Amino acid sequence: MKFRQLFNHWTYETFPPGRLLRRRYNSFKLLMELEEECLQIISRIEDIGFGLSEVDWANVEKLSKNLGKKVFLMLEQLQSMNPVRFMDIMDYYNKINFYVRMAVTVPDSGISTPFTIPLSDSAKYPEHVGTHAINLSRIMNDTDIPVLDGIVISSNVYNYFIEANDLRSEINSVLESITTTDYDYLTTASKKLNSIFLKGTMPDVVSNELEIAALETALGGNRITLSASVTPDEGNKELPKNRCMISNVNPQDIVTAWKNAVLAKFSPESIKIRIELGYSSHETPVSVLIQPEIETHDSGIIETRYKKETPLPPSDQKTGCSFILNNSDSAQFILSRREKQRILSHPDFSTLSTHSAKTIAANALKIEALLGEPQKCEWITDLRNRVKIKSTTPYPNEGIKADDRMKRALPYIANLNISDRNTEVFLPEKSKSLYDLVRFANAKAVSEMFSLVSKEGLGLDGAKHLKIKELISLTILNLSDGLFTTAAGKMDISPDDIKSTPMWALLFGLGKKNPGWSANNSMEGYAILSKTYLNIKLKSKKDLSEVDAVCDPSEEKNHIHFKFKGGDGTTDQRIARIAFIKHILTEEGFSIKTQGDLIEAIHGTGKESELQKKIATIGHLIAHITTSNPVADDIKIAKERATQFMATLGQKEN
Repeated sequence: MKFRQLFNHWTYETFPPGRLLRRRYNSFKLLMELEEECLQIISRIEDIGFGLSEVDWANVEKLSKNLGKKVFLMLEQLQSMNPVRFMDIMDYYNKINFYVRMAVTVPDSGISTPFTIPLSDSAKYPEHVGTHAINLSRIMNDTDIPVLDGIVISSNVYNYFIEANDLRSEINSVLESITTTDYDYLTTASKKLNSIFLKGTMPDVVSNELEIAALETALGGNRITLSASVTPDEGNKELPKNRCMISNVNPQDIVTAWKNAVLAKFSPESIKIRIELGYSSHETPVSVLIQPEIETHDSGIIETRYKKETPLPPSDQKTGCSFILNNSDSAQFILSRREKQRILSHPDFSTLSTHSAKTIAANALKIEALLGEPQKCEWITDLRNRVKIKSTTPYPNEGIKADDRMKRALPYIANLNISDRNTEVFLPEKSKSLYDLVRFANAKAVSEMFSLVSKEGLGLDGAKHLKIKELISLTILNLSDGLFTTAAGKMDISPDDIKSTPMWALLFGLGKKNPGWSANNSMEGYAILSKTYLNIKLKSKKDLSEVDAVCDPSEEKNHIHFKFKGGDGTTDQRIARIAFIKHILTEEGFSIKTQGDLIEAIHGTGKESELQKKIATIGHLIAHITTSNPVADDIKIAKERATQFMATLGQKEN
């Protein structure tokens, strides 16, 4: 069921022949349908911006693009209704949409050479090799610490592979569909991405270069190890959970091994952490380090600043300790971090000598000093017991959050800067967001339709004005028997002229005696009504409420649709306001849908008297929201105040 049933009541045939062109009516109808779609997209983006939903950034790009298209179509309908009056509206749209696209679009990664880079030279190519290789390169060039050498397959190879196989659009299509970080959902997406990627073939020009690099690394017959890692653009840390190691690889199988290693980028864990940190796939390039598999005596890891509770001598309690694990026999060493090396705890037996343990610890502390933070290093000792560093990474590596582009994008998408309560700012040139244009188009389209109504219409008596003091101002169109005969011939009417059952119930709920009403929070809008039908849009401050209802003696015809879209307040206040409304209307038997700063509530058939009470409750609710700013500062308070509000409803109706 569509939200509103306006066009079941307000039809082309309702108006006098020749007074309304079919084109204008059709444009208005399409504009109103597009408005609903735009509000859904805007609220969906708000949902993401508020942190209520986690999606791949590709989904945000898609939503923004679709929103731009629908706003464009909406404005086209407005121009169709009055081409002269709105002839320059697209100039303002083009400017705003340009800023939206600039804010949300992450450009595709470029492609350049070299495709393979010696590990020692990696620091010269920071945008192509990732932090893993850069750190090892710095150790090689700035210290005397031995490092296991290798060659880096740069991120350009991944980008070239994607473009050469025309995989970009297929991959983007899967990423756009990721609207949750649920593990099962991400697992399905990961399998799709893997399938797309693995069907590609490496171009010969790159394949040959990779094979040469693999053979050079193998050092005359050795096998090789591939370590894939992901470092965000302009970042200085790898993404956590984005590392993959493949060992015992024949150099001739380098291309197949590279493809499998690069799939680390598409694992469910990798996608999840990337989304949580706010990165798009395009700005998280993947590179692969090739290293030889040499014969070792021992291998393991060292954590330069061991965090777990360990009883330490008083002299070491301030500086802490380092921890070494030997993979060969699971032996664990704990060493002092002071300048003078001391083994604080060692196993009864280990193939790793105390001399090697001290050397590993000393080298790791030098690496920490060079890189500026605690490290987790992989080490090996060769058959001559010479220590070499194989890898290093910050420990623990929490990752760095991306620049919050959503904060830059939301103002151009969802902020409301104009208000038709102030004619000085309710102009298209004052619009700064797509939401501004949506609200402007809606208000002007309704105004255009009302202006077409003639006092000589068949049964229509023109648009009338209802004012309740200076608090509520409504333009009303009576379709059929919605007003008493006392309203005939009058342009300005009072609540006593209202015959429409749902309109009367709503006005009762709005309650002009509400103590919070003042000129500062006055309300205005448009209403289309008959004896049993009401469609009304109410605007207060930056909030928009719409009620679409039928109150008829025949229960099967009856319904209430209520929509509220906020426009101001902090994120917490806007979320709390929606929670306040939801709590109340759920108790009243409405089915609820919320998204961002938008709530839609629907109540089905029921007795006429019951629906009148529920419409009156909506009136009370609208009045309370309008006169209470903010409704609440957080969800907990919102629910408490909703309970208090419900307790007062019976008092207000007496």
